[in-house]
This record gives sequence, C-alpha cells and structure tokens, in this order.
Amino acid sequence: MTDVTPEEPSRVEQPDWRTMTYEVFNPDHTVGAACDRDGEIIGLHITDEARENGDSWLAEEIVRLARLVHLKSRVGLRAEMEHKGTRPYTIDAFDLPTENSYRAIERAEFGGTGA
Repeated sequence: MTDVTPEEPSRVEQPDWRTMTYEVFNPDHTVGAACDRDGEIIGLHITDEARENGDSWLAEEIVRLARLVHLKSRVGLRAEMEHKGTRPYTIDAFDLPTENSYRAIERAEFGGTGA
C-alpha cells in the first residue's frame, strides 16, 4: 500500500484567473452569452430557432443574458479576490455579488429554479 500525502498548497493547481470565461444561457438554450474576466462580452450563441422569434425578442434576450453574464463575471472576481486573501471588507467595498445572490437573480430572471 502506498502512502498518500496531501499536496502542498504551492503545488495545488491554481485557477488561471486571466483566462477565465463565464457563460449564461436562457432556459431553452437558444441564446447564450459569454464574457471574459473583465466582464466584456466575447461571444454569443444564437440558434436558428431563436432567430425565428423576431428581432425585438432576440435583442431583449441578448441584453438580458449580457447583463447576467457580466454579473456572473463579478461573482468570479469576488472568488478570485477571496482566493488571493483579500480582506472581506475590501471585497464588500466593490459591491461584488456572492454566488447565492447571483443564483437568486438568475432564478428571478428566468423564473423557477433558474437555468
């Protein structure tokens, strides 16, 4: 039997915060948005079915998902700051949402249990 020792903290795989991306899709997965760590939109997913719903509906859906994915990137920034040992009062000063508050917003936006 071999001994298993916990990895040293310095050897544990650290997230590459600079390349993190965040995605949000509507409940039927016809429209999605992605953004980078800075909250800038870097991609959209639009199915043919979504295009058939009309320009106004599609525009509203894109804006809604862009707002949500930007908020999700701010949750990621909070996680990054926590991971790096930033003091809680400093994080709170940036008014960054928690994972739970983001999930509540997503549930409210999509209704039911969220996407």
